[in-house]
Amino acid sequence: MKPYNLFGALLVVLGLMGTHAAVAQTPDSLDRYLEIAAMNNPGLNADFLAYKASLEKVPQAGAWPDPKLDIGFFLKPMDLVGGRQIADFTLMQMFPWFGTKKAAQTEATHMARMAYEKFTETRDNLYLEVYTQWYILSTLVEQLRNNRENLQLLKQLEELALRKVSSPSGGMTSAMGRTAPGMSDVLRVQLEMAEIENNIESILSEIAAEKAKFNALLNRPVGVEVILPDSIVKVPFLFDEGVSISEIENHNPMLGMLEEEAQAYLAKEEMEKKMSYPMLGLGLQYMLIGESAATPADQGMNNSMSGMDMVMPMVSITLPIYRNKYKAQQRESRFLWQSAREKYHNTLNTLQSDLFKLKHQLDDAERKIVLYRKQEQLARTTYNLVVQEFVSAKSDLTNVIQVQRQLLDYQLRKAEAIAEYNTRVASIRKLRSFNSSNN
Repeated sequence: MKPYNLFGALLVVLGLMGTHAAVAQTPDSLDRYLEIAAMNNPGLNADFLAYKASLEKVPQAGAWPDPKLDIGFFLKPMDLVGGRQIADFTLMQMFPWFGTKKAAQTEATHMARMAYEKFTETRDNLYLEVYTQWYILSTLVEQLRNNRENLQLLKQLEELALRKVSSPSGGMTSAMGRTAPGMSDVLRVQLEMAEIENNIESILSEIAAEKAKFNALLNRPVGVEVILPDSIVKVPFLFDEGVSISEIENHNPMLGMLEEEAQAYLAKEEMEKKMSYPMLGLGLQYMLIGESAATPADQGMNNSMSGMDMVMPMVSITLPIYRNKYKAQQRESRFLWQSAREKYHNTLNTLQSDLFKLKHQLDDAERKIVLYRKQEQLARTTYNLVVQEFVSAKSDLTNVIQVQRQLLDYQLRKAEAIAEYNTRVASIRKLRSFNSSNN
């Protein structure tokens, strides 16, 4: 049973630590940022307040109709037998047909649950945005680290080139006929260093912009520092097709909204059926009667009843004889129920299709991670070898720079593939809802 009350909704917002219980939470961990977003994001707070407002409609739907009080005064008292009528008071309470209030309350309850599911959907979308932005930032930090490492490699290569220039054979032709490296090699290395330095500045600027976007999701000032890990790591995830489909059917809030909408229309149809039956009214009429003025002709009459007020019980009943209106209302609710059911099945099909698409993208990202890791290792080994060959004049600088570029490219691609994998994992978990027990 889903927690549809107010306390349960608060647990959904603040219970993220239970979803990630295996991860140690630090003051600036991803879990902590998710919690801050859940508490501070204005869009999520707006839907939560809308849910609270919808809960207040439940007691309204179950309330009795207000009683009706009619008061009439005679500007000139009306003479009656036994007195003069001064005023008339009528109090009437209408009672709907048995079960009408319960059906109305049931409809309001399902509408409140719809608002809860909408709030949950907004929460899941927010979490996915936070996850996505976090992995973008983590990728940039990884790329910044890789560029700085490659800058250090180029500085070492520059030192080697300078040593070769300053050696006695610098600029001279070797016995094998090769031309020893001169200042042109040094300048080419410096050109590569300038490009890497520009990349570093560009990444730093991009990190600042993405941090501002991340803080906006948390409803914090854009300048607040975001603590990020030194490197991006592939999150552990085990995909089970049957479990995932079951979790989507049981926990996806979009399906929950449509299910509650369908149930609300069923309750509305039942309420309209009850409203097509008569309503009973019970009341009292009180007539204020004063004493009549005595006349000579009346002196011989018995005036023992003169001036006595009158109380009369009353019964009222409505006659819903125009049946077409009520039948049309019931047919309308039935069609809306059928429409909600069709939307449910269509949404379920779409979500299942999205699940398998994400699984394909997940597998593709995993293959890329394996490929780029292997290529990075081979490129690093090749780089060490080609540097040794450059020192011994068995290879020229062009080969060294080419391998160095390949090494950096594989490092950047690997980071992007890990970010893509982690984002796809978050998207699958979002389909199953982040408060699902299997997330």
